[in-house]
Amino acid sequence: MSLMRCQSVVMVALVLFFFEFCLSAITLWGSSFGWHDQQRIAQLCLIIVCSLSVVFLPQTTFSYKLQMPLVGLFILGFVSVLAAQWPTWAVQEWAHYLGLALLVFTVYGLAQEVWRREFILWALALVGGVHAFQFLVLYSAAFISGVRLLDANLLFGGFSNPRFFGQFQILLLPVLALLLMQCWQRQSRKVGVLLLLVMIVQWCVAIILGGRGLWLGVLLSHVSLVLVNRKFWRLLALQTMAATLGFSFYSLLFKLIPYWLGLEPILRDEIRTGLSGRELLWQWAWDMALANPWLGAGPMHFAATYNPIAAHPHQVILQWLAEWGFPATVLALVLGAWGVVKGAAFLRSSKAAVLDGGLWCAIVGALVLAQVDGVFVMPYTETWLAILIGLAMARCHSVPLIHSRRRVFYLIAVIPVVLVLGQALILQAPALPASERAYMMQYGADWAPRFWQQGWISR
Repeated sequence: MSLMRCQSVVMVALVLFFFEFCLSAITLWGSSFGWHDQQRIAQLCLIIVCSLSVVFLPQTTFSYKLQMPLVGLFILGFVSVLAAQWPTWAVQEWAHYLGLALLVFTVYGLAQEVWRREFILWALALVGGVHAFQFLVLYSAAFISGVRLLDANLLFGGFSNPRFFGQFQILLLPVLALLLMQCWQRQSRKVGVLLLLVMIVQWCVAIILGGRGLWLGVLLSHVSLVLVNRKFWRLLALQTMAATLGFSFYSLLFKLIPYWLGLEPILRDEIRTGLSGRELLWQWAWDMALANPWLGAGPMHFAATYNPIAAHPHQVILQWLAEWGFPATVLALVLGAWGVVKGAAFLRSSKAAVLDGGLWCAIVGALVLAQVDGVFVMPYTETWLAILIGLAMARCHSVPLIHSRRRVFYLIAVIPVVLVLGQALILQAPALPASERAYMMQYGADWAPRFWQQGWISR
């Protein structure tokens, strides 16, 4: 088979598995898997295909300033895996993060074409549009069915926990706004109105969910964007308008209409002032970090010690300190700070467009939310975040073709990703429903997603 034909086959496979990943938050494929496990399976499939694409597609490279801390980070992580109590679980977490880095790398190279960027962003918007439509259908069904029960907890689908919906929204809302502004600039008013309606419904959902971290992330990301470059004030104004209309829509659906019909809606706790046990998780993570300062307890190993709250610390820096150690966490923070600084510098340049402002808000908002939630734990959110980071990097940096000697490094990185994650898909995924039922019968633990649905490392 010629190289051109191989590249065509790889591109088709990438598109197919990308669609499979998108659909993993829209519809359940069967009764055996829940949302979380289904999304993890789709994520691993997409990562493996993206990793294999390194072998066939023309590849690009990062600068040495980015490559060296990235290589150091994963070398330290692998040493942590070898020293971990449960290395087979630790290596899965390590390989999946390495695979996400390769996903960023793949998107970074492919997104030089404008139509590919548009394709990815509109796919994200389409998922959000379907969720908005499903919400409206479920709301209508609460009245049409004759049951006369309006329970907000029954109006959401796509995620095993409504809070994970909010993680997705932190990426979705800025992308909807940037696409809406692009439509307005291109005189596509009908599509723009449709996007605005989706934004209003999504903000209504965000208010029902009561996601304080989501609200804070959206606010800080948009304010920081305006502080970096005031020309992006329209994105802040648009998001403010959509949030205001979303609150009005929420008041209509869950206050006025139920009042008129004599119903008492069942709502989630909208305003919470406590930390919901996070202060305990953070203290336990910090204690684990101090007990294992150099290499951490091992990737995923916060979930090796059962606690009554959650299998991850709900704070990304403490999670990495506890599991990967201080040196690896410092390298990860250096990479993150480098990306934020480079992004801010690009936003201040004449090349910056509304696309870049929207990507900034999505990525920075997710980083803010990651300080109080498991953004870097849930498969659907972390995969979309990696894709958007790849898009942002493609906008900010030139992408020279990779040299043959440096290509070897990427080929070496592909091997553990394919072997480890392929083994997880082939051997572990089919047995998940049975193993989870057995775990629940033996321990009676609540669901606490980390890698697969049951978040605690099995003994």
